[in-house]
Amino acid sequence: MKLVGHFRRSLLTGLLIILPLVVTVWLFSLVLRPVQRFATPTVMALIRGAGLGGVLDIPGARAAAALIGLALTVVAIYLVGLAGSNIIGRSVVRKLDNLALSIPLVKSIYGSARQLIETFSNTAEHHFESVVLIEYPRHGAYAVGLISAHTGGEPAAKIGKGFVNVFVPTTPNPTSGVLVIARLDELVYLDMGVEEALRFVVSGGVVTPPGRSRIDVPVTALEP
Repeated sequence: MKLVGHFRRSLLTGLLIILPLVVTVWLFSLVLRPVQRFATPTVMALIRGAGLGGVLDIPGARAAAALIGLALTVVAIYLVGLAGSNIIGRSVVRKLDNLALSIPLVKSIYGSARQLIETFSNTAEHHFESVVLIEYPRHGAYAVGLISAHTGGEPAAKIGKGFVNVFVPTTPNPTSGVLVIARLDELVYLDMGVEEALRFVVSGGVVTPPGRSRIDVPVTALEP
């Protein structure tokens, strides 16, 4: 039994070490593979067009062409990002967004995907105000939540002030979850940042951020 327990623990440790690397490689290949399938044949066609087709017969030449195609892909993505950061580029992106959102079937997929990426990108710290513990799904049980905004509109008109919108992400996919409207004075504020909280949720509680000296946030300071 000790041998079985040792094997099980080592297997789980190995999975925890390998899985993030596998997921990272898989995501990069998922994004770059379709572009690479276009870029590599283009590079090879340009080499043939320049009258250097014989170069492709040299051992390792095709692998070099693939690397050049990958490098051109990265440069193209960089140029798109660079163009999208200026006024003209943002205007073009906005028009493309409006075009995509005007197509009946495309708008639901494109709009959801874009909003999801923007929300859980590196700017997530700007989308969520604080990390809290909220009693959910029942009294006495706590879940990690992210305060997204003060409750407003019709919900605030019905239930009054002193409430906030709390997004409770799920494990292991933090992009899904539930929205809970909760009282400010019923939340337990945590010192961890949003990225730390998401890592904590994704890992199922295995990756626990270290504690820090607490800085109390008065409830009145968070009032709208």
